[in-house]
Amino acid sequence: MAESFFLPYHYVDHLTSPGLQTSAGPVKLSQYLCKDRGNGGNDSATSFYKNFRWIKDASGINLNQHVGGKAIDLALKGQGNDKAFVKIWNFMLKNKELMDKYKVDVCGRAKKDGSKDVEQTGKIKRMYFDKMSDRAALQQMVQDRFFGMDCIGFIANFLIYTGEWDKYYGVSPKNYPKHVAKINIDDVHEVKPLDFMVWNGHVAIVDWVWNKIDEKSVRIDMCQSSSGGPQCNEWVILKQTGGKGINGGMEFTILGGTPAPPVRGNLTIWRREGFWF
Repeated sequence: MAESFFLPYHYVDHLTSPGLQTSAGPVKLSQYLCKDRGNGGNDSATSFYKNFRWIKDASGINLNQHVGGKAIDLALKGQGNDKAFVKIWNFMLKNKELMDKYKVDVCGRAKKDGSKDVEQTGKIKRMYFDKMSDRAALQQMVQDRFFGMDCIGFIANFLIYTGEWDKYYGVSPKNYPKHVAKINIDDVHEVKPLDFMVWNGHVAIVDWVWNKIDEKSVRIDMCQSSSGGPQCNEWVILKQTGGKGINGGMEFTILGGTPAPPVRGNLTIWRREGFWF
């Protein structure tokens, strides 16, 4: 555990402004993707990886070997690392002819009954790379939910990006107080950058604390991946409620924000010992 030389917004910018640097130029990882079907599912990604990860290039290497099986598994469920996405995309660009071997389903969010929402089916090269520039093709595939990050993936990979974690550790939001950040913050005026904002099914992180509004409220920026993908929500009002939440932590709520944070409701705030900016 150590000082961080990056704030969460640096990582948001790394992912989206201008984006991850591929051999075709920057591609924005501006999509939310989660294996949980209640949060949209990963049907497009599943249809892509199930075959393409095993197709060999001219040298006999497949994507699974090139990137790593665990890295592919994490990308499939919305928790892939930014470096892995660049490797995946560059492999695709180098081997575009392989992308017409199998058909894929382009899917929207999973339907409320859990079934797939198939928007179109076809071969990747014909649907994307034959119709637009390589960079635009990759960006459209992000938009079409082949690639993206969920909330856990964003936080975990920020911790890797800033050097706090040496590799990916999978922790569900409700278990962050047990395994990631064990110090409960119960006073809104004690909140600092890099404090973790924890809901029962979502996790975000405080980027900056601007000013006190009143005895129960402060103005902050926060970062997360939610609807719309990795994002920084500025000028959010964080308000102490007085209730108790996960692990007995003080509950807070959020108001306002630009853009408005997609996840609302009560949350608790936790600090990782020795992790500070």
